[in-house]
Amino acid sequence: MLHFRIDPAGSKVLGLWLFLPGAVISPFLFWQTFWGGASFLVAWSLLSLWLAPLRARTLEGSVSLGEVRLAQGILFKTNHRVPTRFVTGISRFRTPLLRACRCSLLLLYTSGAVLILPGIADETADRLVEALQGGRS
Repeated sequence: MLHFRIDPAGSKVLGLWLFLPGAVISPFLFWQTFWGGASFLVAWSLLSLWLAPLRARTLEGSVSLGEVRLAQGILFKTNHRVPTRFVTGISRFRTPLLRACRCSLLLLYTSGAVLILPGIADETADRLVEALQGGRS
């Protein structure tokens, strides 16, 4: 059984990815009033730089012989189970920022869903890709 979690550095990269669009857009959306833009930017910063990485760090998963299990949540825990026979593909992406943090973004394609796993440590991502592709890389 292979267990995996989101790396703390990877969750910070996720928060930065979420923060940047709001920081760029806020002056253009709230150009009429300074305080409207400032309050939006404070709220956006709180959500993207604190709450999103906090929730991302709660993601826990495992791959066993017959299924992929994912559990996530702070207050309300959600569980997802996908049989491995329904996994149709896996893609691995590494941006320069993720490469500096030694993390990867994994997209797990199943019949009916795409699971996005941001900020998985490289060693864990290697083992996860190998396990889900049947031992071939």
